[in-house]
Parts: sequence; structure tokens; C-alpha cells
Amino acid sequence: KTFPDLCHRIHSEQPDVLFIHGCQFLDILKIAKYLKLHSEVRTYVDNHVDWSNGAHGWISKNILHKGIWKYCVSKTAPYVTKFYGVLPARVDFLKEMYGLPENKCELLVMGADDELVEKVTKPDVRSIIRWQYGIKEDDFLIVTGGKINHHRPETLELMRAVARIQNAQVKLLIFGTIAEELEAGFNRLLLEGKGRIAYVGWQQSAKTYEFLASSDLAVFPGLHSVMWEQAAALGVPCIYRKIKGFDHVDLGGNCRLLEQVNCESLYEEILSIAENKKVYVEMKKVAEEKGMERFSYRKIAEESIQV
Repeated sequence: KTFPDLCHRIHSEQPDVLFIHGCQFLDILKIAKYLKLHSEVRTYVDNHVDWSNGAHGWISKNILHKGIWKYCVSKTAPYVTKFYGVLPARVDFLKEMYGLPENKCELLVMGADDELVEKVTKPDVRSIIRWQYGIKEDDFLIVTGGKINHHRPETLELMRAVARIQNAQVKLLIFGTIAEELEAGFNRLLLEGKGRIAYVGWQQSAKTYEFLASSDLAVFPGLHSVMWEQAAALGVPCIYRKIKGFDHVDLGGNCRLLEQVNCESLYEEILSIAENKKVYVEMKKVAEEKGMERFSYRKIAEESIQV
């Protein structure tokens, strides 16, 4: 993408701080020229690319990233105070792919909207959501969500695991979109859930906060999304898929990281949490004490310009 009016807009704003969202676009070279003449402007760049979502093919890795984007980064780097990776894996990517020095790179996590968290963690929100979907207060509610497609087919494994659990109080609520190729299998598993698995479709961001806050356990068995951090911020115990460079959501007891994600491993992990009150209470305590402390966007915003 290019932005024809970019230089004019930056000149007219006369910024004290520039925070550049992503470093993989050609017009960052225009910003580098501006910064060469305006060294007083403090500049930060974040990075949302890692080995799981970029540099997959030879052309992408060697031409796009090691060639074009590395050149763009090298021209911008002298004027940048800090390059932020939004995941540990994305900090590593900045250093390994673009050759940035250690002291130029830092972790700046994604997080949750403070005002939304405050709004949805009130007891009446949990009660209303559960009442709307026929979930009792003493039911153990698992929530998951996001895009259910060939990148995240593990949601179907989660459905199989819940359907297999004999405890009628363990229920699963799913929100998000379903790819056409997975729809038949998804619908079949809804029926196998015998009323304990509910699908509520695609939801606005604010509504997803409500669903997560109403849950006892959030499970994300597929690839990363910002809902990982949002669930942690809401003080909800979680199960995540273990991925190298994505362990920042582990706050010391709030979650489980699964090496193998399948029906069997999910079944065992869910039962070990849902049917062991002491274990669950300990996870919940850590989640509530540390979640918002780590993933508050207000605090993250302050951190982003205090280097």
C-alpha cells in the first residue's frame, strides 16, 4: 500500500511522537526522509509479523522480507527509538529477519480495553449472558471464539472433547465465523453436544468481551488471536495451544499450555480443571490478580512512549 497524502499530513500535524503501525510498507521510506530532517520527533514502530503468519514461501522470505522490508527497516532504523514486537516471537522476527540489534527491540504486548473490561466484569453481565443461553450459574461454562477455518480447525477437536465429557454441567459456547469447508462437521458436532454446545455466530468486539467475562474457562486451541490477551485481562483461566514465542500469556498459573492439541488432550485438560475446585480456584486467583495488570491497554499505551 502507498498513501499519497502521507508526507503532507505528517508535516501538517507537526508530531512530537510518531507511532508507526507495522514496518512492512513501502511508504515508511517517506517517513524516514521526514525523520532525517526532524530528528526531534520520537518514533516507535511495532511489528505484527512472525514465522507463523509470514515468510512462509521462498519468495516471501527471501524477496519480500529479507529484501524489500529489510531495506525499508534499515533506512528507518537510525531515527527509531524502539521497534516493538507485539509477541515474543515477533521481537525475535525483528532481530532474526531484519538484523535489528537487541537494544532496538522490545516486547509491547497487545491487550484489552480498560473501559470494556470494567463494564463486562460486573456480576449482572455474567448473569444476563448465562440466562440468555440457558446456562445455569453453577454450570461450568467454556467459551471459545474467532475464525474457525483451515488455520484454526482445532475448534472441532474442542467440540469433540466437550461432547465426550459425561458431566452435564460442562458446557461450551462458541462465537465467530465458520469456513464453508468445515461447516458440515461443525454442525454434526453441535448435534453430538446434545444441547451442551451452543453456537452464537459472529459477534461485535464488545460482545465478545461479555462472552469471555461470563465464562469459567476460555479455550483457544488454534493459532494466536488478540482474544488470548483479552481473556487473560478479564481474569479468566485459559487453555492455550503451546507455540514457541507465544508464552507471554502465562502469568504464573493462570493458564495451561498444550503441547498436543487433540480431542484426548483437551478432554483430559478440561476435566482436570473443571472437576478439581482447588486447581480452578488457584488458576482464577492468578488470572484476576495479574491479568489486567499485564494486559491493560491504558498501561500498554503509557509504556509505549516512556522509553
